[in-house]
Amino acid sequence: MSLPPRIGFIGLGAMGRAMAENLLKAGFNVSVYNRDRMHTRFFADKGCAVAPAPKDLAGMCNVIITMVADPDALDCVLQGPAGVFAADFGGNILINAGTVSPAYTRKLKDICFRLRVKFIDCPVTGSKPLAESGKLIMLAGGDEKTVSEVKPVLLAMGKAVVYAGPAPAGTALKLCMNLIVAQLTSALAESAVLAERLGVAPKLIFSVLAESPALNCGYFKMKERNILDKEFSPAFALKHMLKDARFIIEAAAAGGQRLPVTEAIEKLLAKSYNTGWGGKDLSVILQTLADYYKTV
Repeated sequence: MSLPPRIGFIGLGAMGRAMAENLLKAGFNVSVYNRDRMHTRFFADKGCAVAPAPKDLAGMCNVIITMVADPDALDCVLQGPAGVFAADFGGNILINAGTVSPAYTRKLKDICFRLRVKFIDCPVTGSKPLAESGKLIMLAGGDEKTVSEVKPVLLAMGKAVVYAGPAPAGTALKLCMNLIVAQLTSALAESAVLAERLGVAPKLIFSVLAESPALNCGYFKMKERNILDKEFSPAFALKHMLKDARFIIEAAAAGGQRLPVTEAIEKLLAKSYNTGWGGKDLSVILQTLADYYKTV
């Protein structure tokens, strides 16, 4: 970049706070905005500017990073008289790190093109612990030169940048990865429920996984305590996976493809969500399987 990055970070939830804090630790100039001002106190205490509105944040920064829940939340911070696009932000860079749909990302790309804003479609893989340790994988879509310009910024939040191609390729790749996460979680939960029904201790599943060169993976290890202790503090909230599962199914349908396994998992996630467990870790589907899917 011709000017040092002055970063404005929007969205200081579990993931966003950790990402913004890692930018600070890396020495970047960071300012913040969050709808709930309580989440900005930590950054104010660190000397960061706290903007009263996204428009004001865009006026003081040349890179804006958004990490909000869904398209509606993104519209709220980008559009309207107080949004980022209400500022004179042409020539600067917008990085969306949250997960939305390819269709929405394509629309956002077109808006940025008209406003002369450089847009990077850059969702992340990894949950809260990996965000805190700076080990996210950044899935970047957009102009390759622009991605290269901000690579030091991206690597302050993650351990690797995977360039996916022009936007919305970053979002498309993220949905492919979350399909795998959804199915791994479902497989683990169903396996544990089956073990209990057959009189086998579920902890033996993890003993076998740990010894298997083919099946021993970090994700299973991360979910071990959730499954065995039936404790579902959110590393990746179920409500977010349900949103992403619906984006996955929608994107597949737009390409003329059915995803029957993912469709079944979406129903399981929805059942858990409707039980009131949307804020729990997505591994809470274990409880839904045990409570609701019993033979009579």
